[in-house]
Amino acid sequence: MNSTSPKRTPDSELNLAARHPDRQTFLNINETESERVRNCHKCFLEVAYGEDPLQRMDIFPSPVVNSPILVFIHGGYWRSLDKKSYSFVAEAFVAKNVTVAVINYRLIPTVDMLRLLQDVKDSVEFIQKHATDYNGNPSQIALSGHSAGGHLALMTYLMNPSMQPSVPAICSLSGIFDLNAIRHSYLSDDTLQLSPDDVGQFSASNKDLAAVKCSTLIAVGGGETTFFVEESKKIAKARPSFRYHEYDNLNHYQIVHLLGAFQQDDVMIPFLLEKLLGSKES
Repeated sequence: MNSTSPKRTPDSELNLAARHPDRQTFLNINETESERVRNCHKCFLEVAYGEDPLQRMDIFPSPVVNSPILVFIHGGYWRSLDKKSYSFVAEAFVAKNVTVAVINYRLIPTVDMLRLLQDVKDSVEFIQKHATDYNGNPSQIALSGHSAGGHLALMTYLMNPSMQPSVPAICSLSGIFDLNAIRHSYLSDDTLQLSPDDVGQFSASNKDLAAVKCSTLIAVGGGETTFFVEESKKIAKARPSFRYHEYDNLNHYQIVHLLGAFQQDDVMIPFLLEKLLGSKES
């Protein structure tokens, strides 16, 4: 055996379905609450920013013109899940006069990581271009995401300097920032198949984080696996201006619920509202 071979990431650190046999309970909350929010709030569904069926977003406009915008990016290890399960994120923000765009993007292996990130960039540029159609302000766009979406939010900012002046805040929930651990795991045995170049090019941990000039919150659940907790701790330590918050006992599926109005949150929603609205909100 080659002693220099990279250590394989244990399945127990990444296989969340196995770790949480009751995960469907949490996913059902996503679906039920998202359907309720779509039924109770004005929304524009399946808005196209590209030709592919996955190049779509759901937009929940603020009732007030020239409102800031929150973009939410779902997770799923870059290969699964869908925006329709995350409409619930919109309610708490629309109530505070923030327009919300929940995006989809093409998934690996249909596209590679570069094209996936291009989709996220294109979606943000679309909502900027058409912001006034949805009562939005194109110069005030916060990027947020969960799990793989947390990675995509930070990387989208880092890879697009022209976008950065319009982004006052980033909020990454349970993000993944070092793709090397993903490459050397069961996830790359099948669909992901990340290359060494992918790891080097698209790991936020490899980037100059001094380029992040906006307010950034790195949040994680204390009940998540060591991998997810350490990913957040390491990226926050690498850029001392990043704010780090660990929610006691919450697991990977529960933490995203804190962005919904149905769940009490004293950190992420106030952080985003303060950065978007310029004053403390609750």
